[in-house]
Amino acid sequence: KRTMMVAQQLYEGIDIGGETEGLISYMRTDSVNLSEEAVQDIRAYIAENYGDGNVPKEPRLFKTKSKNAQEAHEAIRPTSIRRLPAAIKNHLTAEQFKLYELIWKRTIACQMLHATLNRIAVDLSCADGKHVFRATGSSIATPGFMTVYLEGKDDSNEGDDKESFLPNLQVGRPVPLNDIITAQHFTEPPPRYGEASLVKALEEYGIGRPSTYSTIISTLQNREYVTLDSKRFYPTDVGRIVNRFLTEHFSKYVDYDFTANLEDQLDAVSRGEKDWIPLMRDFWNPFTSLISEKEESVQRKDITQEAIDEKCPECGSPLSIRLGRNGRFIGCTHYPECSYTRNLGDDGSTEEKADVVEGRVCPECASPLVLKAGKYGKFIGCSGYPKCRHIEPLEKPLDTHVDCPQCKTGSLLKRKSRNGKIFYSCSGYPKCDYALWNAPIKESCPTCHWPILTVKTTKRNGAEKVCPQKDCKYATPYEGDPADAEGPKPM
Repeated sequence: KRTMMVAQQLYEGIDIGGETEGLISYMRTDSVNLSEEAVQDIRAYIAENYGDGNVPKEPRLFKTKSKNAQEAHEAIRPTSIRRLPAAIKNHLTAEQFKLYELIWKRTIACQMLHATLNRIAVDLSCADGKHVFRATGSSIATPGFMTVYLEGKDDSNEGDDKESFLPNLQVGRPVPLNDIITAQHFTEPPPRYGEASLVKALEEYGIGRPSTYSTIISTLQNREYVTLDSKRFYPTDVGRIVNRFLTEHFSKYVDYDFTANLEDQLDAVSRGEKDWIPLMRDFWNPFTSLISEKEESVQRKDITQEAIDEKCPECGSPLSIRLGRNGRFIGCTHYPECSYTRNLGDDGSTEEKADVVEGRVCPECASPLVLKAGKYGKFIGCSGYPKCRHIEPLEKPLDTHVDCPQCKTGSLLKRKSRNGKIFYSCSGYPKCDYALWNAPIKESCPTCHWPILTVKTTKRNGAEKVCPQKDCKYATPYEGDPADAEGPKPM
């Protein structure tokens, strides 16, 4: 979503020294075709800057993998190949420059001569001749397009090209031994999807278009079907249940081929080969019938509960894994007559595995304190719950030593939201609900005399001291380091 937003900015136009120019062609396209005029300009630029030897005899043409690609627009390319990234860098934000440079380099590379690599193996022997180590890889014979562009790899810290290259070596030349690393490798499961690999999978299955990939991924996150952690998607409890429900009861409609086939038929409608009314009727009639059938035959508890082979210790009724506001837990099926519940193990096991906080007991009932998980993340709670409801945050909020301007008695604490975003709120919560997203400082507003100001940093204006009151427009440049205003960092 963020990448498409930056691409939209490059497409709509950037002020590059008194003149607003659209820097790239339309970006919501799956076409790989370039106009004849653009290809000629690119080939001329390559000859001038990289030599005639890097220009193929004939222009390189590409075919779209999808049979129903929408090719009303060209492939994504710079509007002028002679507008070099370095020449306009000062007029672009860091993100705009990175994306423009990527598009520029790839456009140049696609019309350059192919790269020629030598596949080589090197045997390294010890002085005693008893042990021989072999390294396999590649060496560059003719760099071709690699002079301009090397493609990276999503699931590695280094690119494919960099990983497989070996340095130039000579037969019989001594090589200094720095270290011998012994490592045992095990077969690992495929890595979880990231944004890039998920888009690639959607392309392979023919699901969606370049214009909808961003919306698909945003929907998964907005509905909390997945969370994004370390650039990898992890399914939530809600996501798992929705997936199980759809695959069990609407298997036809979540099949990979169904979406791709429906897109084929819609493309046929757009080409005038099919009438859209019979197509919609063929889809809608059985779909609505299935929905009506499932509304009568499937109950909510059939989806949100999963029976386990265990009895309730309080009433003897069966227990089940259930979905609540704070995620999955184990509860009695005889609820509400019996209110027995317990946490589900972090690994999904039915055995409760509470991590005891060493050296700490509950200040209210002296029971051991344990680490728990709730709607807003992990926290410390009393093991005597529900008889004792004492809780405390896992990380103690940091005091900014700025008095709360609303209640005048508490101070503003630096906290972290459930999404990991920093905010500042009154220590008197819940009695006082005053909160800010920007770091507060001990200065009153010269315009409206509000007791505090905040430090707000934007790309356009940089760091500013601004009044947090909505009706007050006071803002002035902040002279210090914005990081200092955020308060102390945790140890």
